[in-house]
Amino acid sequence: MLHKKNLLWLAVVMAGSAQAQDDQRLSDLQVTANRLPQSQSDVVASTTVIDRADIERSQAGSIIDLLQGRAGIEIAQNGPPGTLSSLFMRGTESDHSLVLVDGVRINSATSGGASLEMLPLEAIERIEIVRGPRAAAYGADAIGGVIQVFTRRGTASGTQGGLKASAGSNDTRRQSAWVATGDDDTRLNASLFHRDGDGFNATQADDSGERDGFEREGAQLGLSHRINDDVDVSVNALRQNFEGEYDNCSFPSSQDCVTKGYLQSFSGALGVQLQPDWQMRITAGHFDEQREERYDGERQSLIESHRDEVGLQHRFTRDNGVDVLGVDYRHDTVDFDNRAGEGYARDGRENIGIYGMMQRTYGAHSITGSLRYDHDSLFGDETTGSLGYAYRLTAFQRLGASVSTAFKAPNLIDLYGPYGTNPDLEAETARNLEAFWAYERDDWHTRVTVFDNRIDDLISYDPNTYIPYNVEEARIRGVELTGGWQAGGLVLSASLTHQNPEDRQTGERLKRRARTFGRLDADYALEDWSFGATLRAAGDRRDTQFSYPYGDTTTAGYGVVDLRAAWQVTSMVELSAKVENAFDKQYQLVDGYNTQDRYVEGGVTLRF
Repeated sequence: MLHKKNLLWLAVVMAGSAQAQDDQRLSDLQVTANRLPQSQSDVVASTTVIDRADIERSQAGSIIDLLQGRAGIEIAQNGPPGTLSSLFMRGTESDHSLVLVDGVRINSATSGGASLEMLPLEAIERIEIVRGPRAAAYGADAIGGVIQVFTRRGTASGTQGGLKASAGSNDTRRQSAWVATGDDDTRLNASLFHRDGDGFNATQADDSGERDGFEREGAQLGLSHRINDDVDVSVNALRQNFEGEYDNCSFPSSQDCVTKGYLQSFSGALGVQLQPDWQMRITAGHFDEQREERYDGERQSLIESHRDEVGLQHRFTRDNGVDVLGVDYRHDTVDFDNRAGEGYARDGRENIGIYGMMQRTYGAHSITGSLRYDHDSLFGDETTGSLGYAYRLTAFQRLGASVSTAFKAPNLIDLYGPYGTNPDLEAETARNLEAFWAYERDDWHTRVTVFDNRIDDLISYDPNTYIPYNVEEARIRGVELTGGWQAGGLVLSASLTHQNPEDRQTGERLKRRARTFGRLDADYALEDWSFGATLRAAGDRRDTQFSYPYGDTTTAGYGVVDLRAAWQVTSMVELSAKVENAFDKQYQLVDGYNTQDRYVEGGVTLRF
C-alpha cells in the first residue's frame, strides 16, 4: 500500500516543483562533487562517472556488479540478487556513504544504509561517484563519499525507444522497454522493467538443495520543459517492487525467509535565471521504502521509511568561478509493526542545513571551499567544512590537496528502535586529508590519490546486550589508482585501491574490508561485433563467523572474470551474450553466504 502522502507528492511533482538535474544536458558536467556544475577534469575530489553507454557495454546484471571493485568501493551481499547488500566506500562503515537518486536521499531512515540491490539498471542514465567526505555540501552521512544516480532522460529531438528480453541460468528472465521523445524545449521519457529468477541457495549451512529466488518490477518517468530562456522545470519518478527469498532468519535459524516491499522516489526542480550571473533553484523530493519480513510463512515485521525534502539554492557566476548559497530541510519518519507489538520510542526527525560554497580559478591555481551548518532535531548541531587546492603543472597534469570534515548522525534504530537502544549517542565525526596527481591527454587519463580519514566516536554494540555506544576510533589510510585509455575500437578502464582501515582501539582491520582490491574492464569493437571482459579481485577480509560461537574469522581473497559479446545484426537488432564468473570461482563476500557460480545469459535488443 502506498504511503498516504504519495498522492499529494505526485501532484506536486507533476506541477513541476520537485527536484531534477537540468545540468545533465551537458554530459561533461560533474554535478555532485560540490553541488554545483564543474567539468570532471577540474574537480579536486576523486570522482568516477559511469554513463548509459558504459552500462550497456558492461552488460552488468545489477548496480552491485557495475560498482563492485571500482576505486574505493567494496560491496558485500548476503546471497543471491535482491538480498541485503552493504556498501563500504574507502573503508568506512556501510552507513557512511550517501546515495542519491535524482538528488533525493534513499538511505534508510532506520538503519542509515541504502538498498543498492533494489536500484534497477534499466532505469539509470548516469552514475557519479565522489570519494571522500562531502558533508559540507550534503550534510550528514557522507563520510565515505557520495553516489548519485540519475534516471534516464529524454532526447533532444525525435523519438527513440527500445525493447530488450534476455534469459539466463537459474531460470532467470529479464524484460525491459523504454521510450524517449522531445525537442529543444521539452523532453519526456518512460521505462518499464521486470526481472525474476530461481537464484541460488543463499547459505552454505542450508543443505536442503533449495534455491532462494527473487522478483522485481517497476517503472520510471521523467519530464523536463524549458518555459522560456530564463525558467525551466523538470520532474522524475521511480518505483521498484521487489520480493526475495533468503536464509538464516529468526532464532533458532530458519531457511524459509521472504522479504517483499517497494522503493520509490519522486523528484524535480524549478530553475529561474534571475540575472545573467544569478540563478535560483527551488527543489523538493520524496522517498519511501517498505519492507515486510516473513519467516516460515508468517509475517514478522513491516517497516516503512518516509522522507520529505525541500531546498533553495542561489548560484552566482563570477568571472573566474562560482559562489553558492543554499538552505535545505529534511523530515524523516518511520512506521513499524511487528508480532511482539514493539515500536520506536520516537519515529521521526528533522534536519535543516545552511551552506555556502565557492570555486575560483587564478591562472594555473584552483581553489574550492564549502561550509555548512546542520541542526538535527534529535542530537543537535554540527558544522562541517572543506577546502581544496589544485595546481596545473602543465596542460595535461594537475597536483592538488584537500582537507574536509564530516559527520554521521545516529540512526533512528540505534536511538529509539524496538531493540537495544541508546538515546544519548553522539554523532560520528571524521577528518580527512588527501592529495592527488592527475594526467589527462588525448585518449588516456590516470590519477593517483592518497587519503587519510580519521573517524571518532564510532558507534559500536555491546556483544551481550546489543546496546549501541560511542567508543571506537578508526583511521583509514590508502591510495587509489585509476586510469583509462581509448583508441580505435578499444576501451580500457582500470582501478586499484590499497588501504589500511584500522580500528584504533584494537589495532585490527575493520571487518569486511580488503586491504587491496581492484577492477579491470576491457572492451573491443570490430565493425558490427563487440567483445569485452571484466576482472574483479580483492584480498582477504576479516569477518564474523556465520554460526555459533560467532567469533572472528577470515574470508579468502578472490578473482572473478566476466566475459561478454554483442552483435549488431541490423541498425535495429542487437544480440548479446555473457558469462559471469566464467571460471566458476567459489568465493564468499560474507562468511557463510554463497555467491553466484558460473552464470550464462543471452538476449536480444530492438531499437527504433
